[in-house]
Amino acid sequence: MSTITIKKLFTEYTQERKVKVNEEQFTSFTVFFPALLVIISDGIVDMEEWEYVKQLSRFIAKSFKEEDRQAVDIEELAKAYRHEISYLIKHLRDWQDKFIEALQNYITENPEVKSSVLDTMELFAEASEGTSDEEEKRIK
Repeated sequence: MSTITIKKLFTEYTQERKVKVNEEQFTSFTVFFPALLVIISDGIVDMEEWEYVKQLSRFIAKSFKEEDRQAVDIEELAKAYRHEISYLIKHLRDWQDKFIEALQNYITENPEVKSSVLDTMELFAEASEGTSDEEEKRIK
């Protein structure tokens, strides 16, 4: 079994999907993927949860605001993330394990990211009237 990296995941994902994010932006998206799993832990995305999805999209996009690289249109990037989140919600079974494996390998190489992943998961779990049992299971 080959180890999937975020780079390999990006290559595979972009072979199936035409995305409007580059590899670095996809890496950030992958780092925040567990927060999406918390948001949709009950298997249904209602209106309130979709608001959290929109917040997550903006949250990820804003991480590029301070970058000293090319100017990034935060709203366009957030829209691209929402588009991919919507796709992943519908195709979670196809992609979940790959995203998790790629993220686990990324965290092994970048252990400082682990606390950010956990903090973000807990933030989104707590945002909806406290952490539910489903969300707690997903976080663990």
